[in-house]
Amino acid sequence: MVAPTSIVRSLPVALPPVRTWRGERVARWFGLLTDHVTPPVTPSQLIELPGTGQLLLLSGASGSGKSTLLRETIARLESAGRRVIDLARLPLPDVPVVDCFPDLPLEDALALLGRMGLGEAWTYLRTPAELSDGQRWRLRLAVALHKADRERTPAVLVCDEFAALLDRVTAAVVSHAIRKLVTRQPNLAAVVATSHDDVIIPLSPDRIVRCDFGVFTSLRE
Repeated sequence: MVAPTSIVRSLPVALPPVRTWRGERVARWFGLLTDHVTPPVTPSQLIELPGTGQLLLLSGASGSGKSTLLRETIARLESAGRRVIDLARLPLPDVPVVDCFPDLPLEDALALLGRMGLGEAWTYLRTPAELSDGQRWRLRLAVALHKADRERTPAVLVCDEFAALLDRVTAAVVSHAIRKLVTRQPNLAAVVATSHDDVIIPLSPDRIVRCDFGVFTSLRE
């Protein structure tokens, strides 16, 4: 569990483009623009990328900079040659849920679905398009975890708005399952962004980066 007192650093954020004279005046009023401007540092460049078995959590309110920081982190991971599995880009096959894992024995497929909170018989028979948004998100997560395990090469699972579509009990159950899988599954790491602090304990991240509208604070375990 991350200790909230172990602050590593506050990270600067790049200034948005100043396009008009009004924008320039506001930027100067609030101290965002001076006559002595230094080149901005990309916040993600000051964040240590997660290693195998580690989970990095980006937290903060909606609009605080989590998604931007996540995109920058994904770019760093890919430029470093890390295999990224992004839930937002992961397609789902147009087949019943139980057939989404054709290379898994049936019992193993049901066990994986159960860990993601998809253990209802009716759910197994539906296609992804027939699921609710929350169920479809959990299915995509199950497919991503299976993809990471099947291909064996080191991978980083990334997810924006983690567990935002789930009820909070299910979010806690899924978060705990993700933590266990990242710890136990060879060559897997994760970077997730969320505005819901109730998943911090079950996720038990190795590092938290708090995003606060331009100020990024890194906390370690």
